[in-house]
Amino acid sequence: MQLRRDIHDIRRRIAVIAVAAAAAFILLRLMIPPVIGVADNGDFGRVMSVAGIAPLNPHESYEDRYFAYAHTRYAYGDYKAGGYVSTHVLLVALSGWISRLLNPQFYDIRFLGACYAALFLVALALAVRYAPAVSSRRATAALASLTALAIVFVFGDEAYIAYFQSFFGEPFALVGMLAAAAAALALASAERPSGGLLALFACASFAVATAKIQYAPLGIVFAWLAWRLAGLRPDRSWRRKAAASACVLLAGTFAMVAAAPDRLVYTNLYQSVFYGVLKDSPDVAGDMRELGIPEKYAVLAGTNYFQKGTPISQKDPTLRREVLDKLGHEEVALFYVKHPGRFVDKMKKAAQAGASIRPYYLGNFEKSANRGAGAISERFSAWSEWKHSRMPHSLGWFAGCYAVYYAGLAAWWLLSRSRRARLAAETLAVVAAAGAFAFVVPLIGDGEADLAKHLFMFNVCFDMMVVSAFVGVCYGFFRWMEFRKG
Repeated sequence: MQLRRDIHDIRRRIAVIAVAAAAAFILLRLMIPPVIGVADNGDFGRVMSVAGIAPLNPHESYEDRYFAYAHTRYAYGDYKAGGYVSTHVLLVALSGWISRLLNPQFYDIRFLGACYAALFLVALALAVRYAPAVSSRRATAALASLTALAIVFVFGDEAYIAYFQSFFGEPFALVGMLAAAAAALALASAERPSGGLLALFACASFAVATAKIQYAPLGIVFAWLAWRLAGLRPDRSWRRKAAASACVLLAGTFAMVAAAPDRLVYTNLYQSVFYGVLKDSPDVAGDMRELGIPEKYAVLAGTNYFQKGTPISQKDPTLRREVLDKLGHEEVALFYVKHPGRFVDKMKKAAQAGASIRPYYLGNFEKSANRGAGAISERFSAWSEWKHSRMPHSLGWFAGCYAVYYAGLAAWWLLSRSRRARLAAETLAVVAAAGAFAFVVPLIGDGEADLAKHLFMFNVCFDMMVVSAFVGVCYGFFRWMEFRKG
């Protein structure tokens, strides 16, 4: 009993130290000039208008506002109801209210960065506090410390952290994914799982599923995990809470899909058809006949929705009536089911972009930093740059990693007699499944458009797999050392 208490206490102490060190490490990079962020690619406006934020300089040139430079200061604007549906707008609005209270002159995006940093630190604290325990206090402390270092090294990378100071939905999904996995693992490890941890898991999972329309299917795997969490306690109240969490996650998933504005649906559908199925098609005419698309639209094959100078405008009402109103993403998915080789070709292209965490065409610095247009911050980016430059970028590589990872989880699950240990393995399996969803869904939902950015959640899940595998290997090493000592 005394050893158990010592292990409990040492992990708590390591968690406090890790959070304090990570807070200093992250916040200094976000708050102290040169401030980093991610430049606007044209998506910020729909989030800003809903959250009551506006450009500081409405007459700023196109070259300065988009792609090349990040911005720290914005003006306060009116709250405008729009067609953009995402829960991450709530966090942006919250940061705006805090900024209005503390800085009435202008909105400072560092308030948003601080909000994301705080949520990241919550996930870190949980992951370290409930890191696997070894039978000795010293080994447990070492394993908890290595867990903290691995999380901060990977997810404290500049490619991830820069997103905190942007209006993209990616950082919202990132901290949600980390918090959901950490809460589920904490529930599996706790002597008596608490309602607070279950609520955190449900809220974080809901945040991921409703951050972007592309992430909505992830709510299904999280709902399954919530249902599995019901077995952690025998009381009826707990089971009802777990079942309610699963129902909320499923409802959020379907509501997100149903609430997608028509404009966004048509944009994504155009991309999936003309910049997906028909892009690089060996038989454009045959594919169009199979999809029921009139032959005259063959000139649009390989074009994206935002491309200028196309022979037929993407917003042509006739195109919408004759093609986009008649097709849906279900037909695109069915096409790939009938032609699996074509989908494998698309996945190979996705794999080429699947190791890039950051969008390299978007700058990280303000113009006043004098780093040049489109400059990228590389101060603490060892992990992201290694992935981008050195790690294999092939479908075979990723498939092999998934096979090895799932084989390890399957062996763990089969050899474990504890329900809690099996639930921890299932949690990590859900993380990997979410990554697989995030790899496939963009191809069906948006074609090959901006794959590096759309595969952000795949990168998050893959990196979580890497961190968990590292911690598992360290745990096995410490157990082996204890076995040798008898």
